[in-house]
Amino acid sequence: MLEEQIPRKTVRQFFSEHVSIIVFLATIIFVIIFSVSTLVTKPRLWIDEAISISIARSFLTHGVLSPQISPNTFFEPPAFIQSTGYPVTISLAGFFKIFGYGIYQARTFMVLWILILLSAVFFLAKKLFSKEQAWGSLLLIASFASFYGSGRTVVGEIPGFAFLLAGFYFLLEKQKYFVAGLLWGLAVVAKPSVFGLIIPAIVVTFLFEWRGFFRKILMLGLGMIPAGLLWILILIPKPFTSETWIGLSNFYKNPFSSSISENVANNLAGFFHSSTLIYFGLFFLLIVGARIILKEEKLKPLFTFTLIYSVLAFIYYLRSPGWLRYILIAELLILFILPKAIALAVSYFKEKFQKISISEKLITSSILGILIVFQFVQMFTVAQVFFGDDDLKMAQYIEEKFPGETIGLLNALELSVLLDPSYSYLTFYNAGLPIVGENPVLMKVPPEVIVTDPNNQFAKAGEKVLREQYVEIPAVHGYSVYTRTKVTK
Repeated sequence: MLEEQIPRKTVRQFFSEHVSIIVFLATIIFVIIFSVSTLVTKPRLWIDEAISISIARSFLTHGVLSPQISPNTFFEPPAFIQSTGYPVTISLAGFFKIFGYGIYQARTFMVLWILILLSAVFFLAKKLFSKEQAWGSLLLIASFASFYGSGRTVVGEIPGFAFLLAGFYFLLEKQKYFVAGLLWGLAVVAKPSVFGLIIPAIVVTFLFEWRGFFRKILMLGLGMIPAGLLWILILIPKPFTSETWIGLSNFYKNPFSSSISENVANNLAGFFHSSTLIYFGLFFLLIVGARIILKEEKLKPLFTFTLIYSVLAFIYYLRSPGWLRYILIAELLILFILPKAIALAVSYFKEKFQKISISEKLITSSILGILIVFQFVQMFTVAQVFFGDDDLKMAQYIEEKFPGETIGLLNALELSVLLDPSYSYLTFYNAGLPIVGENPVLMKVPPEVIVTDPNNQFAKAGEKVLREQYVEIPAVHGYSVYTRTKVTK
């Protein structure tokens, strides 16, 4: 009887002593299985991702950090189309060099970034908070649907967030401000539109944490300079002309091609109709309260930064046409520190209501457990992560039906990264940019095949040519296909 009890006790002790690592490994296995099951179809390939993949391919084949729009022709100037920066695109080009080019390889590359980020979340939370709060941070992020909506696609949010957390490790644990600056500089250039906000957030944070303000900001700033200088060197052909910087400034003032005042009014009016904004708005208020009662000096910059950055990200979201992806990093920061904030709130109210006999750890774990279960249920039921494989099917169709023929792609950037650029002619429109590329239909000698999404402006501009020189094959995997019947001289 005694011999039967000893192994059971040992197993219980093992799980009790190693529960954090077990939860971490189980989460990593889940994320891999969950991601691989719909690797290239959920979310579907989309325009920002296609630009990043195209840039990586151009760098691999021609050493050019810009999308290829026709044989040996690239978008100019490249700085205007770098929504995802060189830390992602150049490293992806290296991944392609080793494992070959393709959408499967690109998405696998991003799953690796997801795993890197989750590892950073777990081990930094374990350092800063506690073991229980570390798995809380890990599971809150791993159960958040939007994490996968952006994380699996080739964009800069997840790599940038990994750099941001790594910077906080060196800032809070090592007090190495220059190294933190280096990492934060990489975060900024990984996704300037999102992580550019960390610069004012850092300054305001250290104004609150005023001791050694100038020295800290100086060292952080010096650390961030190399990443910015490299961005200028590889993407700005004429860095010393005022026209270049005026153009960039005008672009970043309004990259949406829409009225900012109307965007702000519409987004404010829709605030209480957005479950995401309400959900994180409540957490934001909780973190405000937690920051007020927080006594650990080491954690104060992290809490202050999260609050300030979240406000700035929300303002940026208000200016946009309602794109919630602009607040993703604020959401991830909130989820990262939420277990600590809940623990602080529970401890505070436990002191106020001392008659409550339930332990603080049990209350905190229960609240976190409910939130994690809620997010997992939401992720597998109502979360809107768009599924699609039309581009993959269309690329296969073109390669089978028209091998070796020249292809004109009208507003089909997603399709272009699945085809050989040496025989593709691409034109597309993206918000905030002028029309990219020459309309293939209007070329002196149009391509043998035209592929277009229905009713776009490029098809309408070339309507006469399409009618007179092409035969239409409509509705092929969401596209219209035209094959040329007459050869113009």
